[in-house]
Formats: sequence, structure tokens, C-alpha cells
Amino acid sequence: MASHRLDLEAIIDLIPPKARVLDLGCGDGLLLALLVQRRQVVARGVELVEANVRACIARGLSVRQGNIEEGLADYGDGVFDYVILSETLAYLDRPLPVCAEMLRVGKRAVISFDNAGHWAHRWRALRGGGTGHDLCSGEPRARSITLSQFAAFVACAGARIEQRVFVGGRGRIRRWPALFARIAVYVISRS
Repeated sequence: MASHRLDLEAIIDLIPPKARVLDLGCGDGLLLALLVQRRQVVARGVELVEANVRACIARGLSVRQGNIEEGLADYGDGVFDYVILSETLAYLDRPLPVCAEMLRVGKRAVISFDNAGHWAHRWRALRGGGTGHDLCSGEPRARSITLSQFAAFVACAGARIEQRVFVGGRGRIRRWPALFARIAVYVISRS
């Protein structure tokens, strides 16, 4: 398992066997492939980057190329048990409409993101290192998201938090997640 994706095991643990799953911004399909292998889910994906779509297809996954910010009109209401948005929320220009679509096509949404409130991020900012990618990195623009900001976002979306899992470098974080969780994974549903 790739150590830089601390959220994968937490997400897999949250998805019940044989669930119908849609993964938005599914990348090369690693998470979907693991869900199919370990949970025998019915898996679908949407990915913007053509090379990643080809990688998904090479894994035997059903993935279509598309921009999730343009909506999910191809899918009917409530056709999925879970819609996943893993480490993609920070890169969306308009996250509220995407969240609304997730909750329209799915009974529950699983959203993971890097916790901008983690002590290492705070320390970097205090030392003058900024709060995001280095300007020369070539990485796309990303918004910093803290746990309290995400809770406010869920309320603004008219949804509710059902479960939350916080992950650090050595596993689950149970105490002071706002400071010690590197990754947050939430399950949300319509209120």
C-alpha cells in the first residue's frame, strides 16, 4: 500500500461488502481496485485525466472520463450506496455543487482530505513556509481545509456527518485530531 495515501485503508474499512460505489476523481483506480478485491463492490469511476482513465481500464475497472464539476447527470438519484471523493475536495473550484451531486446519486458520501490544521502544517506556516504547495512545484492550486472548516462545509451543504476517521503516520488518531491527524475521512449523508 502506498504510504503517501493514508486514507485508503480507512475508506476501505468504511465501505461494506457488495456496496455500489462511485469514485469521483478516481486517479489510476488504485482505491477502486482495492475495493473490488477486498469488498467485492460494484465499482464505477469518473476521472478527468485520460492517462488515468486508461490505467483504470487496464485494471479492468469501469471508468469514464469527465469533469466532476460539470455534474453527474449520467447517474440517477440514489443509484449508489457510496460516492467517494478521496483527496480531491481541495482541488475543486466549486465544492458545494459537487457535494450536492454526490448526495443526489449516492446514499452516503465518503470524503477524505489533508488536514491543514495538522501541527506540521501549522509549524511550516509559522516559519514562513506557506500553507500549500511550493509555487515552483507544478502542483495544481489547492485550498487548505481544517476539520472545523469541513464541519461548517457539511452544514452549509445541508448534510450531516455520520462517521469520521482521523489518520496519522502511525495509524488512527483518537486524541486531538485537529492537531495530530494528517488525513480526515468523513462519511456524510443528507440531513
